[in-house]
Amino acid sequence: MNPIDPSKLSLDYLLENKVITILSRDYVIEHGTNWDEVELEEITSCYKDYMCYRDNWGNPDYGRLFSGVLYETWGDLNIDYYRHYKDCLRDGTEVHFHDSGKVRSYGVWNNSRLVGKVFGWYENGKIEFITDWDQKTCIEFDENGEITNQGKAN
Repeated sequence: MNPIDPSKLSLDYLLENKVITILSRDYVIEHGTNWDEVELEEITSCYKDYMCYRDNWGNPDYGRLFSGVLYETWGDLNIDYYRHYKDCLRDGTEVHFHDSGKVRSYGVWNNSRLVGKVFGWYENGKIEFITDWDQKTCIEFDENGEITNQGKAN
């Protein structure tokens, strides 16, 4: 087994080598849907999250399923996160941000299940954790790139 090079898991490295792609704030706001500005309802059932519009009484309207990029903001329109939905299910990338606006985590959903690798970074862009949902493994790092925990993903 090869040793892990944490520098190849940094945010800058993964972006430069096109391992991941992050949508710009402007793109998300222009093409996405702000959670606070629409009548959406999130329902969890059978370990899946569903997103649909609310009916006139505020109840989930299962006939109107949400598809697109959903985002949430705070303060002066800093984006907290964005995620993709297809026919009411999480499907595509989900990206969370630190308060500073720097990327905090990146993962991919397929049919409301995490797939592949989920990355988390410290604010300085160094890797904090990587969870491989295909292999069911997780590795955590300190800010110096040293492994602090390694094991099975839950």
